[in-house]
Amino acid sequence: MNNTRGIFTVVAAVCSAVLVAGAAAPAHAIQFGLKDGPGAKFNNDDLALMMARVDAGLKSPTEGEVFDWKSDKTPASGSVVSMNKLTWSGLSCRRLRITNVYGEQKAQSIYKFCEKPAGKWKLVGPEKE
Repeated sequence: MNNTRGIFTVVAAVCSAVLVAGAAAPAHAIQFGLKDGPGAKFNNDDLALMMARVDAGLKSPTEGEVFDWKSDKTPASGSVVSMNKLTWSGLSCRRLRITNVYGEQKAQSIYKFCEKPAGKWKLVGPEKE
């Protein structure tokens, strides 16, 4: 298992934990593409491209900045849009609009990530658009 797959596994585990805790409807996990959506078809290189854009979106000083990505080897692509920064439960957070595509299959939703500890971003959960 390389580091990219490990990061994706952490994101999937966090989403699953959020769903189990009742903080989100199962449809959000499907929209993010972790179970039945386009993200389920991503290979390690696709995941690395997506996660690099998520990281860039979280670090962006600009609200509304778009970070597109596209695989040269598979039909995987997507984008991340940096949205507003906020404080939630005392944590510094950022909202991102994440779109994942695999061929004709597309999923898009808004997700909240928070820093805990500082510099370590954690997926808190999906948000209503």
